[in-house]
Amino acid sequence: MIAAITAGLEGIKAATDLLKILNATSTQTQINEVKIGLQRSLLEAQGGLFAAQQADAASLARIHDLERQIAEFKNWETEKERYELKAIGRGAFAYALKAPVESNQGGPWYCANCFENGKKSVYQKQPGNVARSQLGIPTIYECSACPSKISP
Repeated sequence: MIAAITAGLEGIKAATDLLKILNATSTQTQINEVKIGLQRSLLEAQGGLFAAQQADAASLARIHDLERQIAEFKNWETEKERYELKAIGRGAFAYALKAPVESNQGGPWYCANCFENGKKSVYQKQPGNVARSQLGIPTIYECSACPSKISP
């Protein structure tokens, strides 16, 4: 961005120098040559300043994006403090609320893998669990975002 501003300022300086020359010229040919040079310098200055403006806009957009990412990170850090990794049986672990909302409701189980990656992905009962339970086979829960499965 500094290079673009410098280019713009150099174009303005060149235009100023050409105006000084224009005042010292005496023939129409010399005046026309100076005018052409002046127009060229003004176009270069305009281009440099436009480039600086674009670079500034890109920087502002990047800053906004980084501020949004920081806010999301802070929100996630606050949110994940409400949960803890709990053993839910048969060597299976999942994230669950530290203090359930109601005494009879433990809340959902969240996939440990996804949770560690900043996502709350709920374990869902797999289809066919009714038949499994009738056969005495433990219920299987599957993460809704990754291939992780648990059987509490």
